[in-house]
Amino acid sequence: MISDHAPLLLDIQLTSYKRSPPLWRLNPLLLADAEFCNYISNAIDEFLGFNKNDSTSYLLLWETLKAYLRGQIISYTSLSNKRHNSRLTELATTIAQLDQRYAVDPSPELFKERMGVQTEIDLISTKEAERLLLRSKGSYYEHGDKAGRLLAHQLRRQVNSRMIQSIQNNQRVTTNDPIEINDTFKSFYSSLYSSEFPTDINIMGEFLQGLSIPTIDASTAKTMDSPLGLGEVINSIKALQSHKAPGPDGFPVEFYKKFIGKLAPLLLAMFNESLECKTLPPTLTQATIVLLHKKDKDPTMCGSYRPLSLLNVDVKVLAKLIASRLEKVLPFVISEEQNGFVKGRQLFFNTRTLLNVIYSKHSPDEPEIVISLDAEKAFDRVEWEYLFEVLKKFGLGDTFVSWIRLLYSSPKASVNTNDVYSDYFSLGRGTRQGCPLSPLLFIMAIEPLSIALRASSSFRGIFRNGTEHKLSLYADDLLLYISNPTTSVPAILRILNNFSSFSGYKLNLEKSECFPINTTLGGLQLSDFPFKLSPNGIKYLGINVTRSISGLASANFSPLIAKTALDFQCWRNLPLSLLGRINVVKMNVLPKFLFLFQSIPLFMPKTFFDSLDRLINGFIWIGKSPRVRKALLQSCKLSGGLALPDFQLYYWAAHIHKINYWLNSSSSPWCKLELSSCIGSSLSGLIFSSLPVKPSLYTKNQVVLNTLKVWFQFRRRFKFTAASPLCPLTSNHLFPPSLSDPTFSVWWDRGLKQIKNLYASGVFDSFEDLSSKYSLPGTHLFRYLQIRNFASKCFPNFPSLPPELPWERISTFNPLQKGTISKIYSFILKLRVDSSVKIRNAWEKELGIQLTQDSWDVAIGRIRSSSSCARLSLIQFKVVHRIHFSKSRLSQIYPDMVDVCDKCKGSPCNLGHMFYLCPSLYGFWYQESNITLRRYTEDKQVQETEPKRLVRGSLFVKEVIDTTVCCIT
Repeated sequence: MISDHAPLLLDIQLTSYKRSPPLWRLNPLLLADAEFCNYISNAIDEFLGFNKNDSTSYLLLWETLKAYLRGQIISYTSLSNKRHNSRLTELATTIAQLDQRYAVDPSPELFKERMGVQTEIDLISTKEAERLLLRSKGSYYEHGDKAGRLLAHQLRRQVNSRMIQSIQNNQRVTTNDPIEINDTFKSFYSSLYSSEFPTDINIMGEFLQGLSIPTIDASTAKTMDSPLGLGEVINSIKALQSHKAPGPDGFPVEFYKKFIGKLAPLLLAMFNESLECKTLPPTLTQATIVLLHKKDKDPTMCGSYRPLSLLNVDVKVLAKLIASRLEKVLPFVISEEQNGFVKGRQLFFNTRTLLNVIYSKHSPDEPEIVISLDAEKAFDRVEWEYLFEVLKKFGLGDTFVSWIRLLYSSPKASVNTNDVYSDYFSLGRGTRQGCPLSPLLFIMAIEPLSIALRASSSFRGIFRNGTEHKLSLYADDLLLYISNPTTSVPAILRILNNFSSFSGYKLNLEKSECFPINTTLGGLQLSDFPFKLSPNGIKYLGINVTRSISGLASANFSPLIAKTALDFQCWRNLPLSLLGRINVVKMNVLPKFLFLFQSIPLFMPKTFFDSLDRLINGFIWIGKSPRVRKALLQSCKLSGGLALPDFQLYYWAAHIHKINYWLNSSSSPWCKLELSSCIGSSLSGLIFSSLPVKPSLYTKNQVVLNTLKVWFQFRRRFKFTAASPLCPLTSNHLFPPSLSDPTFSVWWDRGLKQIKNLYASGVFDSFEDLSSKYSLPGTHLFRYLQIRNFASKCFPNFPSLPPELPWERISTFNPLQKGTISKIYSFILKLRVDSSVKIRNAWEKELGIQLTQDSWDVAIGRIRSSSSCARLSLIQFKVVHRIHFSKSRLSQIYPDMVDVCDKCKGSPCNLGHMFYLCPSLYGFWYQESNITLRRYTEDKQVQETEPKRLVRGSLFVKEVIDTTVCCIT
């Protein structure tokens, strides 16, 4: 809340509402207290010195250490508070005694003594408030207006209350009693997490036996079975995210990170002993379930909440360690159709495949439909016996599976609702949300279903470019591509029912949708299928998929634009600086648009980005006229800008990212589908072709066409119209012989893939040298002459290799690396003309000096590094980039304004004069220059100079001025 009124406190006590005793939590702020950290460090050493020996169980040692440390921390804080309160009590007693004496015999000395004691009480009483105030101000000073938690908190329209007002119990009766609400949720989750695994396991065995489940190789399994290492424990602790709520034991991640050197060896020993005993210490089995309400769900239904398990950090360290080992092998055993929680795979893989299937040419002979299946509580219903059997089928070693069994040995949970904690109850199934290992185990658990569906001969998928597409998976989101639904759908339902009988998977038919993608339905009645019919489109992974590709913009971008405008209106009156508003755009607006840019292959006109820029400008300038050029705001911080996102550049970067996949990582199903859509050329041939080129002559795939249009738009914007020597030797429309002559395919197989490969040391190679390097027969001479003639006409400076162009480097980026889109964006941003040259020239002219490039770079760099406060950095930005209006500039705007300095009456009163050359500033800059001289001339004896001489300066002093200009900034 932002208000100029004093805070009001309303304290209501409900006598019938008995809260559970609050769980103890370590205050992370204590970890910043050196005295406290030394105290705890000594306590750990003292405890281990007395209790650690060869006969002590590490399970017991770890449990008692946590209990001991909790007691020591409580003792430390209690003692600190006791000292504080004791002194206050002592002073209060002294005042009472002084008051009694003063009442009997008033005197100035007694009054003075009493005032001194009262002053000390006031100082002690206000010390804590002052400390909190300073911490609050310091936090706002350092983090205010920056993209982070503080800014995010300001942007929330309201704090999402976790208070559950009422709930329907098992008898469908609504109750608002906190105890009954908690009991209802406990009953719900006790039932949900109770195993329903069948007594007859033959059904599961027969199902799994009939599948071709990939297995990891023996050497990898052996590596995964190897003993845990101390380095792995340390890395797992460091990898856990800070500022997260702790588990029931109250120790947060920050505590483990602070004392990692002392705790990591103990954790390792405790883990190993737990594996030997096949049981974890009691506290490692406990978790607190907190409930997060799902958007647009009925808040009175238990199923409308997402259960998040708050695990103790020690068990999360073990889970993270196991997950780190497991995630390395998942890409080799999980099919390409599953793109959730697998390294190197992304969400847009699924949406891209779906859009390719929908917007490609449909079958004229048989109906084609897409079904989106919704699984009910998918993560919470996984049967453990099935899970462990699947892990063995994947070839995981006994030791590794034993680690996972250990994590699932007798887990318990307590439900927290409205600060009421239920008793602990046992869990019999499910992968707990909040555990680092759970997503990986889930995708392994659902993979047999994917294998069974793909292997079913009765399930006919949708064919595109000769490839059959049957399904896409993103964790539990299952999408089915179906042709001939009359026979395919019953076969699918049989597989699903069979799989559900032992795995815990439960299909929610009411939320599953059927989307017919062609009109060849014949006598088929979609109402006969047990799915919700969605004839106009479906929502899949956050994307509104429409029947035509032209409808994607209005279904996805238009609502986002409207929501952004509404958000800007709500945030308009927040007390944010220009930099703060830019960070709002970066943190809250950009990710939403970037998600659509990545997922939806649309060619957006320039008018779209112009309207978006107007919307953003209206927010960051609060409806006023812009004072800074947009190009300067959008420059990166290293170049002196404020890094305001350029949405069109991000749009280009997101589509170029897909082109990187075409060129460098084409194994994904969506990538293969798009590469095979090109006829009469190849996608690489079109990408590196000279402009103009008409891609519709070579492909009819709308997804590919839109991506190519964006690529050509980017190239035209920066005038990159010439062909590149990176164009292929085969399937190149610019070189017709490559389309029909198989000779060039032979060259391709032997390593001659691009025109650039024909050059050696920057010169076009002779046929003799090429024959020697690539084993080309003499009969290929004529083909060599053909390609040589093509290169001489297509590329300048032949036979020399053309210089590398900037856009060619973009094509070499690895799309699998993290942050590739940001790297592409930064690269494109650097293609723009440096806008700071005029600013630098203006400073040089007004100061009468020559700024070296190094000193100017330092000045630009200090905009960002001069202060940790964002608002002070903004002041530096305005000074360096001459945003302030000088009297000289104002006199050009307003005729009655005189170009005379108000302090010295000198003229002209430009920025150089205002900040540096005004005689009234000589004393300040004289002192500043002496400081600068002492800093940068360590061993030199620098004589003091008069202010005017410093300004007019000798050659040596000019260097000082250069440095001082940096100091200004």
